[in-house]
Amino acid sequence: MIAVTAIAIPRAFGGVLLAALAVLIAPATAGAADLTTEGACFASGQLVVLSGTAFTPGAPVTIAGAATGGAQADALGTFTTQVTAPPIAGLGPRTVRVTAMDQANPTNAATLDLRVVREAFGSNLPVAGRPRERTTWRFAGFAPDRPVYGHFMLGGRTRGDYRFGVATGACGTLTVRAPRIPGVRQLRPGRWTLKLDQRKSYRASTPGSAVTFRILRRASG
Repeated sequence: MIAVTAIAIPRAFGGVLLAALAVLIAPATAGAADLTTEGACFASGQLVVLSGTAFTPGAPVTIAGAATGGAQADALGTFTTQVTAPPIAGLGPRTVRVTAMDQANPTNAATLDLRVVREAFGSNLPVAGRPRERTTWRFAGFAPDRPVYGHFMLGGRTRGDYRFGVATGACGTLTVRAPRIPGVRQLRPGRWTLKLDQRKSYRASTPGSAVTFRILRRASG
């Protein structure tokens, strides 16, 4: 025969024990705050839409770090707000960090890393020097998996088009060796314009960036 012994638990002690058990078996609380954005890369000065979840319902939220701002969580603890991508040193891309802090519960915070380039269709533009000399061209802020083209114009006419290569990665980057003024047969003295875009032939309406430079008579070789 198996004997069963009953142990009496005093009421006060039992209340404490039951309370402790309740804590142990209580369902897990909601997950930590989260911060997300659409898009993989941004240009300095571009508006970035941030979305937050699992913040205190109705609480103000402070955005700090590389970009600053604020928001108000709704009844579900979510929010959407905009910040401006910060300026960076160099062409980029650079990784910067943004933090969203729950003002009702400062320990409830979320961080997000953003990749930022100096500008859309950006380049180091190494055109100063001997035009035929080879140099290192760098590009960032182009559409990924598409070619990068340079269009060289003088007197309102296109004098040469050059395909540098294909931009890769989330920020559309490319590094390539090429002449300072590639794709142009006759390097005439004057004020030139270089337009960078992702279209094979020049068109004024095509999104891109442009810069002007001069070729002097003595620098024609």
